[in-house]
Amino acid sequence: MKNIMKYAAAILGGFLTLTSCTGDFEEMNTSPFGVSDQELTQDNNLIGMHFPTIQQSIYYNRGGGGWTYQVFQNLNADIWSGYMATPSNFKGGINNQTYFLNNDWNDACWEYTYDNVMSNQVKVREKCEEQGEVYAHYDAINTILRVLAMSRICDQYGPVIYSKYGESLLGGEYDSAQDAYKLFFSELTAAVNILNEYASRQVPSFATFDMAYGGELDKWAKLGNTLRLRLAIRIVKYDAAWARTEGEAAIKAPQGLLGRGESFIISGFGWKHPLYTCSIEYQDIFISANIQSILTGYGDARLDKFGLPNNDKKVAGVRTGLPDLAELADPYKAVISRINVTAEAPAVVVSAAEAYFLLAEAALRGWNTNGGNAKAFYEEGIEASFAQWGASAGDYASSSNIPADWEDPLREDFNSPAASKVSPKWEDAKSDEERLEKIITQKWIAGFPEGMNAWAEWRRTGYPKLFPILQNDSQGTIPTDLGVRRLTYTLSEQRNNPAGYAKAVELLGGPDTGATRLFWDIDKPNL
Repeated sequence: MKNIMKYAAAILGGFLTLTSCTGDFEEMNTSPFGVSDQELTQDNNLIGMHFPTIQQSIYYNRGGGGWTYQVFQNLNADIWSGYMATPSNFKGGINNQTYFLNNDWNDACWEYTYDNVMSNQVKVREKCEEQGEVYAHYDAINTILRVLAMSRICDQYGPVIYSKYGESLLGGEYDSAQDAYKLFFSELTAAVNILNEYASRQVPSFATFDMAYGGELDKWAKLGNTLRLRLAIRIVKYDAAWARTEGEAAIKAPQGLLGRGESFIISGFGWKHPLYTCSIEYQDIFISANIQSILTGYGDARLDKFGLPNNDKKVAGVRTGLPDLAELADPYKAVISRINVTAEAPAVVVSAAEAYFLLAEAALRGWNTNGGNAKAFYEEGIEASFAQWGASAGDYASSSNIPADWEDPLREDFNSPAASKVSPKWEDAKSDEERLEKIITQKWIAGFPEGMNAWAEWRRTGYPKLFPILQNDSQGTIPTDLGVRRLTYTLSEQRNNPAGYAKAVELLGGPDTGATRLFWDIDKPNL
């Protein structure tokens, strides 16, 4: 791991300096800023100082720059989820969009998460342990953030370094993705129980460091429960009984799930939305043809919230994996829509609407949802999403509209019939499979623009149905109709941790390519 190697170098460098300059020991170990640990302990800063980094590094935008997010998520999951596309002629048009996977892009997701989330959460855990039970609620929040970040990494790559993170200076030992999920569930359970216990105590406030909930512990517990239900639904095709046990436990937890106005967001602490940089400043990322097709066909008022109008005062998208970008890039950029986002806009990482759609699928599968039914949860999810975006739902949930056919603004040979054929209306579904397609399609819309979860759900269910790429440069590795199923492991892991890497590929159960399915991504019927 990169951070472990840094620590090793720092330790060695410090030892050599100490042996030659012991006379300056006291001066060397005095903070140049005049701040002692005792002073940092005041107002809980000694522990709390790590949390802004952890939170910002989940939806990566450390320091307000957009290029890190661009390679961390935007040029992989945001595109493969069907949310966005780019006609920029990156790497001569042969890149992630055309299924030629680039390590110099895709390694960032792994490296930044370990360097900024995992390294800092260890410091929080150690400091909480040193202080005793008084800061147990801080570590519970730390645990929820760690699971949120690492479940995303696990769903991107597969097996991860998790339970034994930091134990070796020479590399890291991998957990299978299944074992990582077992830890995710147990850790979330323990964290939520602590938050439930501490909610009624007089404890050090977390508000100063909280980018989402102003220090309200019950909302952090709701996030933990919602994340637990998300992960339970994700494994349902792998082990339905395990999924149901974890899912029902999350649903019946006393704090409940996220509700309207309780989405997990990232804002404050100098936050600048990275999509503003990528789309508005760089002009590299745009609304996808999938968003335009589905939302235009539905007459969905959220379309104008998602994208900026083009010169014809319409929100227009573009397909993924285009050929001939040397000639087409600039003409496309003149007629398609950038993402409608301001620099100050918060990032919604887990939306409250998602909780309702998770409940809708759970009810559809026959799980105990405390008396609720799939239709009611589904329609509540739609209402919650429209409210989040400040749009009127009207009679949307009773609409029989279907997605629109695709008409490319430049090339008629890129036109296509609509990929999806389902409407928002619940009653017109002919089967539970079609009802599931409606749930996932609406969850996909509600999750915009957070592509990591949407890409995972598309891999799990096949929904919503998306337009295929127009050019495939994977040299036969990734079939066009299959799509990318995972990111490949980093070059750093392959070179610096060869034993760990070999074990990871063994645990993966297939070659280290973008076509190998993760354990929950099973090629069988959804229901």
